Amino acid sequence: MIRCFHMTCLLLFLLLTSAGCTDFVEPNQLAFVMGTGIDYAGEEMVEVSQQIAIPSQMNAKGGSSGDSESFIVVSAKGKNVFDATQKIQKKLSRRLMSTHRALIAISEEYIEKYDAKKLFDKLNRDPANNQRDITVLIKGSAKEFLKIKHPLEQLSSIAANKELLINGMSSFTTRQFIIDSATEGTRVLVPLLQIDNDKDKGKDKARLIQSSGYAVLDKQLKIKGILNESEGSGAIWMLGKGTFQGLTIAWKDGNGNLSFRLTHLERRIQSVKGNDPKHILLTVKAQAYLLDNTTPLDMSEADHMMELKKYLDEKIQTDLQDIMNKVQKLGPDIFGIGEYLHRKHPYWWKSQREDWDENFKQIQVSVKANIQIRSTGTSANQVR
Repeated sequence: MIRCFHMTCLLLFLLLTSAGCTDFVEPNQLAFVMGTGIDYAGEEMVEVSQQIAIPSQMNAKGGSSGDSESFIVVSAKGKNVFDATQKIQKKLSRRLMSTHRALIAISEEYIEKYDAKKLFDKLNRDPANNQRDITVLIKGSAKEFLKIKHPLEQLSSIAANKELLINGMSSFTTRQFIIDSATEGTRVLVPLLQIDNDKDKGKDKARLIQSSGYAVLDKQLKIKGILNESEGSGAIWMLGKGTFQGLTIAWKDGNGNLSFRLTHLERRIQSVKGNDPKHILLTVKAQAYLLDNTTPLDMSEADHMMELKKYLDEKIQTDLQDIMNKVQKLGPDIFGIGEYLHRKHPYWWKSQREDWDENFKQIQVSVKANIQIRSTGTSANQVR
């Protein structure tokens, strides 16, 4: 009887201890990281800044409650990202949690002076990183970028993330950055942001985040050149990462303008001239919706529609060809043409891959546009 009682107590003890979660952490014991900033901190040193949300100071209207801040930024310097993050953790009373992070902001100085591949080794190796966050470059300090107040969003990291997503650029995730940097036939194109330094605004006033173009990175993740907003939009289309964009072109002889919304952006790469790997045709496609017409064209006439399509194709081809030529002069193949040649001409590729940034300059790439006009709006000619 006593033995049976002891066995029952032992089984109950084992049942209670095995059913519990020994490593469970309550939400009020977590520090939710929404943005991470990476800055250069001297030779072989990196400064990591974590933008941490304060849920109790946030409300449903998008601002903070009262005059209290809705976030804090905590920084530390270390030999690598893990070392600096551990030093940040020692300053906090809650455990850092980065699975909800929206943005990783890297300063230009860090990219130029440090081996950025060491940073992305940590982001790729550590399973705690979801890699769905967006990676951008920052003009100036990434830490200061995280500290700014935004007039529309609670956090600057969320604002920058939404700005890219709402403009059809959802493919600039950390995961895609790592894939492009690890692929032999593709180089990285990354958005470049800066803080709106309006002199009329005080230091503590809310500021907007401006796009400053796109940085073209080489195999060592160093900046080889900058594309402006217009060039960047065209490059994104040609490398297959865009979903939609706006376009405004001048009509012949400056006789008015036409504005379109382009959707279903596509691109296709193929060899031409008897499968010659040195001659590539890159074809872009899209569906166009005419939204603004200040030209004398009457869109109810078939001849005008055909003339517009031909002019639109030629205009886009010319503009994109200029962008292609500029990128080829820089060297890095952000379009993934090398990756296509790797699959299409594997034996030829073996002799080219070691110095592809230079060999890419010798490839003849022609751009062709095929735009389908889906709608001209609810009126035929210009409203007078």
